[in-house]
Amino acid sequence: MTDPEANLLDQVLAVKSLIDAEEARNRSRLEAALPKHQLSARNLAHYLGLRRRDIRRLQLGLAAAGLSSLGRSEGHVRDTVLRVCAWLSGEKELVPDPLDRSRAERLLHENTYALLGPRPAERHVFIMVTAPDAEQVTPTWATEVIRAGADVLRINGAHESPTEWATIAATFKACAAAQGKRGCIFVDLPGPKLRTEIRTLEDVVLHLPRRKDHEGRTVAPTEVRLVDEYHDGPEVPVPAGWLAALKAGDTITFTDAAGRPRELTVRGGWGDVVRAECDRSLYLRSGLPLEWRRGDSVQGTGEIGMLPRQPRALELSPGDTFLLNASGESPDPSDNVLAFPEPALLEQVEPGERVILDDGKIVAVVHSRRPDGLVCTVQRTVKSPTRLRSGKGVAFPDSTLSLRTVGVSPQDEAALTFALEQADGVGVSFVNAPRDVAVIGERINTAGKSNFGMILKLETRGVLRNLPGILFEALKYHPVGLMIARGDLAVELSFERLAEIQEELLCFGEACHLPVIWATQVLDSAAQTGVPTRAEVTDAAMAMRAECVMLGKGPHIASATRMLADIIQKMEAHQFKRRSMMRPLAVALRHAM
Repeated sequence: MTDPEANLLDQVLAVKSLIDAEEARNRSRLEAALPKHQLSARNLAHYLGLRRRDIRRLQLGLAAAGLSSLGRSEGHVRDTVLRVCAWLSGEKELVPDPLDRSRAERLLHENTYALLGPRPAERHVFIMVTAPDAEQVTPTWATEVIRAGADVLRINGAHESPTEWATIAATFKACAAAQGKRGCIFVDLPGPKLRTEIRTLEDVVLHLPRRKDHEGRTVAPTEVRLVDEYHDGPEVPVPAGWLAALKAGDTITFTDAAGRPRELTVRGGWGDVVRAECDRSLYLRSGLPLEWRRGDSVQGTGEIGMLPRQPRALELSPGDTFLLNASGESPDPSDNVLAFPEPALLEQVEPGERVILDDGKIVAVVHSRRPDGLVCTVQRTVKSPTRLRSGKGVAFPDSTLSLRTVGVSPQDEAALTFALEQADGVGVSFVNAPRDVAVIGERINTAGKSNFGMILKLETRGVLRNLPGILFEALKYHPVGLMIARGDLAVELSFERLAEIQEELLCFGEACHLPVIWATQVLDSAAQTGVPTRAEVTDAAMAMRAECVMLGKGPHIASATRMLADIIQKMEAHQFKRRSMMRPLAVALRHAM
């Protein structure tokens, strides 16, 4: 053995000691894993040991000697280390680890198919599509996205209700079955996302549009209901005495909120509700004057009754200030005020720390603290001004907040109950600690739902601080997957760190043989406009290193799905996970020959 080889062997043996020590340190965690996940839990401990020190110089030395650099050993750490040791020491009889590369890949595939369903026929990477509102999930929509390549549907439990979710699930399942596919469905639990509220109200302007076809041509007039008191939808509150006396053909004229003359023609439906229609779109506001006519005769005058009030949107530009407090009120009526209904958390935010609103559209910094709240100064916005509506998310990336785990909220319970009855699994949002996994996992176990999936959404600073414990907890359940939710993750950590962190999370998924879903804004422009950006295509190609790629919503989602499937199929000939595959070149050599 040469001196360089002896030096390399000493360093690799030191790595072996680290991984064995990590296994011993986590013995109780390994024993708590499900029997089918025991090898995965053990390998996760080995991976943690491998990454405890900087081994980049060792990796360069191993590569120079023509050996494995340990850089692609995430799924089978100890076996790779043993093989390198055997070669460097000249041992002919290798005692391999029970978990070698082929077994690691088999475990990953088995866990993937248990979670997401049978492997797609034309590729090994699954495609997940986010469901739009229930009224848009028609059989035509579902058939198109499934035919384009969608394997899994994600329903966001933060929107709509079980009634709409049931319609979405039934439509997708039926269309998938018609094409010979399983049509796996997951429901995202809303989770404890921090949100701000705007308590200042303003009169709503109700827009009632005409029905148009895809080319913008009017196909039906604007239909409205004349009522004495507004409830919801396309309703126009008129003086109560009018309803019983209105007749078909009567007209009600007025100038709408946009200053345009409009005429409603009464069609029928007498009693508490009268049907009417207009050949133009309408913008309505409370108090607009009305004139009721029958032929040339004026029957009465009045005004539009009370329409609902809504929180006033704030318009913020760099340099603007706003007050963040629990009440959403300020003694100065000119203040921009945001309510944050977690005063205990506000106490933990200090001057100089950032406040990020609406998924990064607005970035502010806490300027000072005063008795009625935090005074924040806007630093950056996506455009000037940027409109901020009530209910948008807020993050404090520089603050160490003590988020208390309280179990399952009523909103989570509704989504979880529905999922257990009609879906194949749930997405656990805003995981921060092992207990967040245990709360949902035990709830699933109590329901007695075998093979019901759980996807852990990795999107907070807490998940990175507690990642080993979260993954060891996840290995107590089956089937389980991980989602790299890049939107909230970028907001929590900073956009600059996102590329680094998503790479590390991919490695951790491989280390514990759990499927990873790559999510947020994949081919977003393609889904919205039909045309992708160049950066999106590269991002989609990188995404296929995960086991599943998630698309969002948009009018062109079917074509975006088809585009993603095509990119994945082409890239799978070049790459598996992070390993390059050398198929014949498509350029250069072909022309040289």
